[in-house]
Amino acid sequence: MTDLKSNNIPLMLGVLVGFATGIYANRLGRKKTSVSPQKILEQVKKTFQEETPIQGAWINTFTQPFQKFAFKTQVYSGGISRIEDRQLIQYKFLADAKTGGVLDLQRL
Repeated sequence: MTDLKSNNIPLMLGVLVGFATGIYANRLGRKKTSVSPQKILEQVKKTFQEETPIQGAWINTFTQPFQKFAFKTQVYSGGISRIEDRQLIQYKFLADAKTGGVLDLQRL
């Protein structure tokens, strides 16, 4: 007769390792990540440069709260300037810190 306990040890070890891996993967998946302000600024500059060259650009490296209706998130604020019709025109933008998407763009 074989010992049932010795046959189940690899199975129990596999279940424990799988359980621990699942917990670890769940925590990694829930971890809040954000896009760096430098990456956001590079994307905004790239988009603006498709039309005309830009003269300057900046972005705050700290987030600020933003709410529009029921939507709440953290945003980076920044600005960009370029020449339009021989005049320096400035734009202000707000970008979502989690996704990097531009939420608001205003011509000043």
